[in-house]
Parts: sequence; structure tokens; C-alpha cells
Amino acid sequence: MMDARKLLAALLAVACLGTAGAQSVFDMPKLFPRHKQALGQFLRAAQAGDLLGAETAARAAAKLFPRDANWHYNVACVCARDNRPDEALEWLGKAIALGFTDTRKMEGDDDLASLRALPRFKELMEEATRLAKDPPKNATLSSALVSEVPVGAEATVEAANTQWDWNPLSGGYMTTLLRPRGEVKAGAEAYRGPCAELVRPWLEANPQAYAGVLYVNRDEDLAAADFKAFPGLTPVLYSEEAVAAGAHKGAANGLFSTGLAPLPTVGNSTMALGRPPFWRSVPRLISTEAGNAAVALRLASLNQLYVYDATTDFDKRFLGDLLIANNPAVILSADLSSEKPDAKAAQRALTELILAAFAAFTPETKAEMLRRGLLVPTVQKLLRESLIGKPDYFSAAAHPAVFDPKAIDAEAFLRAAHALTPATLPPPVTLSVRQESLPRQWVDYFDAATERIADSSLCVSRIVRGRGHTRRLSVEAQAPGTPGARFRWFPVGGDPALIRINPLTENGSLATIEADWRQVPFDGPQGMPTRRVDVACVAVSPEGVASAPVFVSFRWLANERRRYDASGRLLAIDYTAPKEGWRYEDPLLTAFKNWRDVYLYDDDGRLLGWTRTRPGQGEAQRFDAHGRRVAEPNPDGSPKRVVPVTYLPRVIQGSDGIHAPAIELIQSDAGAETAP
Repeated sequence: MMDARKLLAALLAVACLGTAGAQSVFDMPKLFPRHKQALGQFLRAAQAGDLLGAETAARAAAKLFPRDANWHYNVACVCARDNRPDEALEWLGKAIALGFTDTRKMEGDDDLASLRALPRFKELMEEATRLAKDPPKNATLSSALVSEVPVGAEATVEAANTQWDWNPLSGGYMTTLLRPRGEVKAGAEAYRGPCAELVRPWLEANPQAYAGVLYVNRDEDLAAADFKAFPGLTPVLYSEEAVAAGAHKGAANGLFSTGLAPLPTVGNSTMALGRPPFWRSVPRLISTEAGNAAVALRLASLNQLYVYDATTDFDKRFLGDLLIANNPAVILSADLSSEKPDAKAAQRALTELILAAFAAFTPETKAEMLRRGLLVPTVQKLLRESLIGKPDYFSAAAHPAVFDPKAIDAEAFLRAAHALTPATLPPPVTLSVRQESLPRQWVDYFDAATERIADSSLCVSRIVRGRGHTRRLSVEAQAPGTPGARFRWFPVGGDPALIRINPLTENGSLATIEADWRQVPFDGPQGMPTRRVDVACVAVSPEGVASAPVFVSFRWLANERRRYDASGRLLAIDYTAPKEGWRYEDPLLTAFKNWRDVYLYDDDGRLLGWTRTRPGQGEAQRFDAHGRRVAEPNPDGSPKRVVPVTYLPRVIQGSDGIHAPAIELIQSDAGAETAP
């Protein structure tokens, strides 16, 4: 049977070629979750020695992705392992015709060992060698062609210049190959962006400031920046095929590259996504879906900067702060200071201010910033340092989750951008979790999801589900390439009285963060009711240069009411709708539970279990400390017979998810009665 580890290595190696395909490359963002599902089934079957299961998964994926050479090759490998040479050779021929032309791999692959002595195998190797010199023009493969675009002219995302790149561990994304050519012809007087009188002299000294810089709008021009105001800026448009597939809007799903290096890109979108009950802003979408979060992080590391409107999920007149985390991979905008907020105007203003920074950067600084992948953290830091009132950089006031452009001193922002040198660029800083204790599903909490929302290098976020009064996490920060850096941790969201930060190393790189549970929403720094606690970490170089912040976020759920004793021991959780009305909570994070649990302890404080009551129902149910339903108690109340239980979500028909819950969790027995 095939070696699963070798199979995964082979898949990853082929993945680097960007060869996952579908009927169109623009179909892949929607189809990719099914691709990942098929890959998981395939690998699990391979690891278990289940040839039939592996073949079933591979054939299903090959049918779903008829132009993907990888899956055809996988079917060939399974058939060869199962001693069916004719089928194996047929599938291998299909894979080669689709672009799988690595003869060295095929001739050394143990999965194909049974085929090597056959004449047809040798013929196929000759065919692969020939095709490797003239690969098939398949737009979904790595043979996508680079489009040359005159500087300042429109660039189009189309099937011919776009390929799909995927990584089973981090998600998939499109790559559009563009090569801007020529020089900017317009003079500095053509600049009509923010602070024109300040910026034009800089453009006169550096007329090619926007050469090779892309601008992309992803909300169907609802809040499109005036790209013509920035001489030489290249706007990106989407072909009819891309628009028909919906690849042109919402969260960015594509990298723009010359094929050798990413192109610096600024994009924006004011779109809210999804239908009830799964409506959400793009920032909440990114925070709650691992694939989108992985793509956002990768794009940010490759100088692709996106500004997203957060209004839907950051509005004190509506539901307050619904954001899951403070994620510096993207920049969030909202109009927070107007009586009649204009989200589109706010986003346009913030996007154009960021575009203006490219005219402010000196050529040397810009080159070094892009070489090191520091566009996004540099802009993040500049925005925070340029807030009106100049708050202390190591205070909550300097680190809002969402930026209102009216709160930013545009001139100070651009002067700071111009003053940057390669030596004063913010050092990169990354996070990693070192220690935590996660709660037990079906015992400490009942939702299908875990507490872990994100563990990226820029953002660690947790939804607090467990029974504990205090959530604790040990996190390490690093500043690659900045020896001698010191790290400062400080709260920037939530009630500081409920947050404790304990540095464990002399330079502050390792710290334990504790956050206490609280029943009612916090009053956030921007006057926004929030259930999230954010802790920022900033690295400071020996020369005193501070980094952009990275964040640890804890978020408490709105659809539960807890009661603790003085020692922090949980006494009860009430999940039912309160008299004043149901409290909205993201249905992707948690489901409505129509019950109340009261916890039981022995004299030494050890958990014995809990009792569960439901509105309008009679006798309470009893559960033991392992989450099993007590079917029959002993005379002393201890369990005599228990039944394992599970919890399944069901959709509540007709709910919009705003005024009433949309998903309800249903308890169900999952086995027969047994002794404890």
C-alpha cells in the first residue's frame, strides 16, 4: 500500500506548481473547499491502507476537476498499486496530457513500480518528455501567460494570465501574472490625491513613484478610489468570465505578481457578504474562516494591502463590535464620527490616503520595504502614529480595531512616510502560542467549534467557551532579523482591570496573558460595546524603532449568562433567551441552546457533573463529570447507569439570524446505557 507520508510530500511538491484546476480558474475559490475535503479523504484512506477509499476520493475529485493533472495522477497511482495496469496507464496518460510531465518523479515513484516494465509506460515517458518542452496551454495550470501592461494602463484579470495556487495546509488563492512596462509620462501636476501641495514636490523628485503599483477595487466600484489622481498607478479590472464567477468582489483571493516577484497592491471593498443568517462583513468572514485568514496573511506578507469596511460589524447603533479579532493583516475602515455615517466615503478616503503614501516614500525606502514584505506593517504603524491627538504609541488609544479617516492627520501621515529610511522601517514581529489548556468538547462546552479561531503570526484569537473564570495563554513574540529587540505587551481593548500580562523573559518575548470573564459588554476605546479583549505586542529595536502591533484577542459569547462564586468556580450557565430579548451571536461560532446548566461539586471542589433544565419542561436531567447523561442514579445520587450524548445543530427556518437565533443545538443520545 502507498506510503501516506510520501503521498503527502508528493502532493505538496506538485502543489507548488499551482496545478489545481477546474472548468475555469475562477471557479476554484468556490470549489476549493471540496478540493480540500477530497484531499483529506484521500490521505486518510491512504494512511489506513484503504485502496478503495483512496480511489473513490481520487476519482470523485478528478470528475470535479477534469483539468487537474494531480488527481488523474493519483488515480493512476491507486490503480497501479491495485495491480490494474491498463486502468493505471490510461489515467497516467490523461495526467500527462493535462501537464503532469515530471518524468523523474514518475520513473522513481514506488506507486508506479508495477508499470515500469510495460512498453506503454515507456511510451508515456517519451510523451511526457516531449510535452515538457511545449506544455499544454491550459489556463488553470502553471503555464498561465504573463500579460504585459503599459504603466498606468488598465490591467485585466483573465483566464489566460491567472493560475490557481494551493497549499493543503494554508489554503488556496489565485495568482495573476502581470508585467508593467514603460515609464510614467504624466508630471507631478497630474496628482490630485490627498495633500496635493505637500505631495507634488516629492513626485517631481520621484516621477516613477507609482510605476508597478496596482490598485484593485473589490466592491463593484461602490467605493472605488480615484485611481486617475495618482499618475502611473495601474488599475486592475476583471474579465467577464471572472465577474461571472464572482472572483472580483469581497475578500481578496488573488496575488498579483510578475511571475518572479509580487507587485505592490492596494485594494479595497465596502461589501458585506452572505445572506441571513450568515451575513457578515469581510473582516468577520476573514476571522471566522481559516482559509480566508490564511490567504489574507499570505497576501499581506507579499505586499498586498487591502482596506475593508467594518461598518456592518462595528456599529454602536446596531449590534456593537461583532469583530472576532484584531487582525493587522488587513486594514479596517468605518465612519465613526458622523451623525449620518458614510461608509463608502470613509473607505475611499482611507484608501486614497494609503495610495498617497507611495508618492511620499523615498525610492530607497520603498525598495527596501517591498523587498522585506513590510508594506502592510509599515502602513499600519504610520496610521497609528498619525492619529489626531498623537496618543502614546504604547496605549490603547493608538491601536483602534477600525480606522476612521477623520481621526487621522493626513499631513502627519504623509510626512512620516516621507521621513522613513531603510533603517527606520518597522521591524517585523511574529506571534506563536507556547502553552494553553483547551477545554473539553461536550464536557466544558457544547458547540461544534473549538476555542481556537486563529494562530497566525500576526494574530492569535480565541472564543472563550470553557467553564473557567479566567482564560490563560502563553505566547511568544519574535522579531526576525532584529537582534536585541525588546517586546512590550499592553491591553488595547476591553476592561484593563480584567487583563493581566506577566512577561516571563527579560526582553519580554515570552508572556502569559490572563483575561477574566465578564457578563456585560465592555465599553471599547472607540465608545463601542464589545465582548472582545485585545492585547497588543510591539517589538522595539535596540535603536528605538517600534514595530507595528500584533494582537492576542479573547472574545466572550453573548448568548450565555454565567454565575461564578467568589473563588471563580462556575455555578451555572443559562443559555436560554433572556426576558429582554435574544442577544445576537455569530451562528458560525455558536448555536442557541435552550437550556440552563447548574454545576455540582463535592466537598473538595471537584466537579461531580451538572443538572440541566429546559423552559416549559418538567424534571431536570443529570449529567456526570464526563458529560454523560445519568440514566439511573444510585441512592446517594452518584451515577449507576450513564448514556453518552452528542450535540447536533439544526437550522431554525425563517430566521434572519438578527432578531432570533438561526441555529439551535440539539442534544441526542449517542450510545447505550452502561455503568460509569
